[in-house]
Amino acid sequence: MSTRTTIHDVAREAGVSHQTVSNVLRSTGRVGSATRERVLAAIDSLNYRPHSGAASLRTRRSGSLAYPISAGDFPTGKTIMLEFMSALTSAAGARGHHLVLTPGETDELLQAGVADAVILANIEPNDVRVKTLAARGVPFACFGRTAPEQPQNWVDIDNQAAIHAVTTYLIEQGHKRLAFFGYAPQGSWDVSRETGFRAAVTESGLPARVVSPSPEPRHVSAALDVLLDDPPTAVVTGSDVLASAVYSAAAQRGILVGSDLAVTGFDGSMVGKLLTPTLTTLSIPIGYIADTLVARAVAEIAGPTSDPGELVMPELVHGDSA
Repeated sequence: MSTRTTIHDVAREAGVSHQTVSNVLRSTGRVGSATRERVLAAIDSLNYRPHSGAASLRTRRSGSLAYPISAGDFPTGKTIMLEFMSALTSAAGARGHHLVLTPGETDELLQAGVADAVILANIEPNDVRVKTLAARGVPFACFGRTAPEQPQNWVDIDNQAAIHAVTTYLIEQGHKRLAFFGYAPQGSWDVSRETGFRAAVTESGLPARVVSPSPEPRHVSAALDVLLDDPPTAVVTGSDVLASAVYSAAAQRGILVGSDLAVTGFDGSMVGKLLTPTLTTLSIPIGYIADTLVARAVAEIAGPTSDPGELVMPELVHGDSA
């Protein structure tokens, strides 16, 4: 009969005290980065899964993190949010917590004590969810920047800098007729991506051509007709899904992506990985973001922290499309 791996087993494997292991799991106390990595490696090696029930008896906590979702979080083809949710689940488990999916609102869940903290995504300026949670003193962490007057416990992608960088990369390759293909109405991240494109082409003395249809397929198709009737030499898109749409529309017109037309994406999602030729895209470090959000949420459970928000730069993954 096999015995359950304990926190003491992890401590021995990592060569630290069991309190240090506990601090790593709950993101409390002062633990150096090298020690933290050693503890996490020991946790993975021993396949240790903390027992949240014992902790909850001592702390009256549930050992769960709530993640509110709505149908709008998962539009057709947007696999990046599914990858994010999977990464959140793994990150929560590594710190002895469960991820609880909730339908949009978290009030009843929190009142029932089912969740200790909330992780929010798709944050907009002055997001009402942030205002509600902050007013009630509920611990939370956000994927996306909160308003300046709100708590700054967030992780966000540096969308503007990332698109500026990939646009500059295309200009340095010799492209002078570039277009940005995004969405409307725009979320704050869409605005930042378009702003990055406009800044890069303006700095190079080039015209800024922007096409931003609504996400409805017929509107995307109509916008692509306009774009490719007078095709640029390079299209910077706001997502891998939009890049995929450009690939399809270009193929229908006999335009070869990679030779006749350079195309870039944004996400590094499964959608982009299935394209031929391979897509040049900005890959979001989903695992790192999920792990950091969980660490921030767990730290907030122990008490308010003074850590500011953190901007993360996506990695430019070079493919044959550009």
